[in-house]
Amino acid sequence: MLKLERGAVMKRLIVLICLSLILIIDNKIVFAQDLLNLRCKSAVLIDAESGKVLYEKNKDERLPIASITKLMTFYTFVEELGEEYINGYLTYNIDNSKYKKDEPILDIKAGERIKTGDLITAMLVFSANNAPDMLVNEYERVKKENFIEKMNQTAKKLGLNDTYYVNPSGLTKENKYNISTAYDQARLSYYILKKHKDILRYTSKKYFDYNGKRYYSTNKLLGNYHGLDGLKTGYTKEAGYCLISTLDASKYSGNSKPLRFITVVLGCSSDAERFVETRKLLDYAKNNFENYVLDSEKTFEVKNTDYVGDLIKLKPSGDVYILKNKHESPELSIKLNDKLNRKIRKNDVIGRLFIKTSIGTKEVDLISVNDYTRKSLFFRLFQHIKNLFKNMGWFGWIELKKI
Repeated sequence: MLKLERGAVMKRLIVLICLSLILIIDNKIVFAQDLLNLRCKSAVLIDAESGKVLYEKNKDERLPIASITKLMTFYTFVEELGEEYINGYLTYNIDNSKYKKDEPILDIKAGERIKTGDLITAMLVFSANNAPDMLVNEYERVKKENFIEKMNQTAKKLGLNDTYYVNPSGLTKENKYNISTAYDQARLSYYILKKHKDILRYTSKKYFDYNGKRYYSTNKLLGNYHGLDGLKTGYTKEAGYCLISTLDASKYSGNSKPLRFITVVLGCSSDAERFVETRKLLDYAKNNFENYVLDSEKTFEVKNTDYVGDLIKLKPSGDVYILKNKHESPELSIKLNDKLNRKIRKNDVIGRLFIKTSIGTKEVDLISVNDYTRKSLFFRLFQHIKNLFKNMGWFGWIELKKI
């Protein structure tokens, strides 16, 4: 009876220890997510190369997005009319009296000619509300179709299923406003940087001059955070203070490989707060992630007893890099091609190298460092038989001179 009681106690003790370990692990996960203590409704940090989420807070919560809407206005306009259209001119045909006195607008009069690129600059740097309206007018004049419908079609095409637009500027009109999530907006920024990276020549400007007047960027991190070069601010009463930023972190990485992060914060309570919270995300990215770089001169040896020498030396066909957590070591694995030639020549592609981190996996061709010749069929057959017998323990080993 006593043995049974002791056994029961031991079982309960083991269960308690396991539960404690689970709670400790869970607390670490929760702590990792709460580490930044972000003061915003929603936020996300992603890798601009892979789109992988590195940190998030309520990333899928649907919220008003205010003027960060203008990123989709830019993307839709350029996608549909082409980047070459930016270098053209158009005639401004809007009556500015329709805008409120405190609304940011570019000082231009109806009938004046303006370069399309200047309108885009005004929209992305100063957040001028008459700029997207003029771009919409031009698009609908050329394409003969509704621009807002095209914005929503584009969102669906990109898989931004929690995003819906009612206007190109992000303003609240008649209690209607544009809706999205931090994650959808991060993904949109990811696509923009993949296809239209020239946007950075606009969003990196601290100010621009037009018709003798200077317009300052609404992004106060420009020039105050090394490597930051975009992307867009937003504010309405409904949305609060929002900010999408992107950081060229290769300036911190110690190697020449691209490294860029995208951050989104939605629903901050003040102008200053959105920049403070964005700094937290960017600092977290810099302090916790880096590129693992494998250069093309790194060699590997793979045992293959079918070839003279029993070892094949390989190296990557080119440099390869992948994002990783600074506290992890990547897993490397090699897979030789299923069929190899009788004679392997130097620089022949004979396999693949797989590099796995917590962020993702990359692969690269492996090429032969030297020439290799396959052993004769008789020798290979005898070698396989010898190994079979050796594994079965029938005799120690058989020595055969190479043929």
